Amino acid sequence: MSSLEQMHERFPLVESHVRRVYGLRLPRHLAVFAAFWASLPAGAAACLGERLGLAPWGITDLFADGGLDRVARDGLDERLHCRFRRDPAEFVTVMSGDSDGLHYGFWYDDPAELPSFVAFNWARDSAETWTNGAPTLLEQIRIRVAAARRDVELDGPEHYEGMPPFEPLEAALDAFAAADAEARAADGPPRWADPTGRPDAAITIGPVLPPGAGDPRAAEAGNRLDSYRDPAAAAPVIAQARAELAAGRPALALMVGGELHWLDADEYRAESTDLLAGAYRALGRDALAEIVEIHHANRDLRSVEILVAR
Repeated sequence: MSSLEQMHERFPLVESHVRRVYGLRLPRHLAVFAAFWASLPAGAAACLGERLGLAPWGITDLFADGGLDRVARDGLDERLHCRFRRDPAEFVTVMSGDSDGLHYGFWYDDPAELPSFVAFNWARDSAETWTNGAPTLLEQIRIRVAAARRDVELDGPEHYEGMPPFEPLEAALDAFAAADAEARAADGPPRWADPTGRPDAAITIGPVLPPGAGDPRAAEAGNRLDSYRDPAAAAPVIAQARAELAAGRPALALMVGGELHWLDADEYRAESTDLLAGAYRALGRDALAEIVEIHHANRDLRSVEILVAR
């Protein structure tokens, strides 16, 4: 059995598991990425791992041999697996990166929908979350290869002597391009695949908001972030967000709660939890509300490696 056949065979079981545990839909192209990784020739694997520092991680671990037999350690919730302390609830890790806690994840605007695109975050740096708009992990890797090639042009090839070449990895990506496209076609286009046209959240990807959700006041994000340095100045901002949430307009609560989450200050943890969970539930995004509550209750874990062998 080829790796692609094997991962396609595993996909329904992994998808059912993710839907049951996370309340999220899994795209078929994740199985293609798992097959791509499992079948990499040595040269391509060296470039991907040694040169680019990329590897499957997070929910992609479920596709590995025995992946669905793993359990969460120490009685923790599986949804904490590979979730860094400032990751937004919409971000679910699927691949690790090469430095400063870089990790890649699917971005779920709405649990009822497929992920909109691949996002990324440097957890041990400033921990903002951004996206190139890549629809699949294989496309994200292509973007990473293109960036690495530009580095060679700028720095000069003498700075990269002895490093694995790009060509074997590019050939492997080409070999799986048709399967990646077929998986996307089978799922259909994500509802909110275009990363533009969202409110500018300043420290993360702006959320998609339905009509009637209120005004997120995106243009005021910088001023709000400054105000959080002083709890007295932050109090009216938080109170306004609470009031609008209570009035059925969750947009500002979602923005303010997300900013406080990213700020990661103990004095705002309760407010962040309440605003985010309340806003997600008001939007019908209960799975994201649950992730927030579980995350905030376990935010000080020393390691985000949660799934272990039985």
